[in-house]
Amino acid sequence: MRNDEQPQPDRGRLLGDLAAAIGAKSRAFLERLPTAELLYLSWRKDLQQRYADPARGVFVLQWEMSAVARGEAALAEIESCASVNWSDAWSLDVGCGDGGFVVAMARRGARSHGVDLSVGNIAGANLRARAWQTTVAFAAGSAASLPYRSGSFDVVTCGDVIEHVAQPDACLREIERVLRPRGILWLAAPTRYLPANLWRDPHYHYFGVSALPRRIAAWYLVRLRHALPALNAYAVERLPKYGATVAALRRMGFEMLAGEYRPLAALRDPERVQIRWKKRLLTALLAAGLRAPLRFTYSIAAELAWPLRVACRKPGPVTRKP
Repeated sequence: MRNDEQPQPDRGRLLGDLAAAIGAKSRAFLERLPTAELLYLSWRKDLQQRYADPARGVFVLQWEMSAVARGEAALAEIESCASVNWSDAWSLDVGCGDGGFVVAMARRGARSHGVDLSVGNIAGANLRARAWQTTVAFAAGSAASLPYRSGSFDVVTCGDVIEHVAQPDACLREIERVLRPRGILWLAAPTRYLPANLWRDPHYHYFGVSALPRRIAAWYLVRLRHALPALNAYAVERLPKYGATVAALRRMGFEMLAGEYRPLAALRDPERVQIRWKKRLLTALLAAGLRAPLRFTYSIAAELAWPLRVACRKPGPVTRKP
């Protein structure tokens, strides 16, 4: 039987059963989910119990059950700045979690792969791929030592992962290694000094946690806030800095395609400025020898105002696939 001939689940029954298991307050959000996501959630009793926790249930529900939609948005960002023939593309999601991004890539026709350190996450991702009737390959492995040959992929996504990796530079080097020449990397993470993240930590929702050293943050969340059961339950290594991460990508030779802080991009290449008076002003300021103070000012502004969400291309000639 073909996928499009398989019997469709009863959406109304799924909604009713899940709302009863998770709580009536979840119903409005559940109604916005595709039927495949409802089917996936119906298979995950562990997630239903987690979402029913009144302390964090609503936030976790909305975040984790929007994974495929977030993957679709990431791929749309890639497509807005680069041409990708998905039907001929090999793709990888690093830190794939429960498989939202890999499902999104598979739905576009890519040979979709996902890697995650957690075997439990991979089991969940397989269930999600099954619910969406997609074919995806998964592997267990570290982002700092990817279990793939060099030059294996045309597109690599890495969303909200590097802040959980003890060696983020090693993660970026591994991504660069497994990408083919002219391959595309899409990278996103919450940045350390963005005011919104300082005010409300993106992982645990407490003021200032994102700027604290890891040990102090764990102690604060466990001992004072009682948000976690133990110190080793704190799952964040360190939120990245926008400028340092972009600089690391540039040192590897990556070409920024989208997501770079616009004033810094203009400072590097004034010709990309479209508005005539801005281009003339910037050219005059550079001619007056003000490049260094402008770079300093723009760098501070980028750390405070610009999220880390970039698309970039690995250098090199287009190679024929094996």
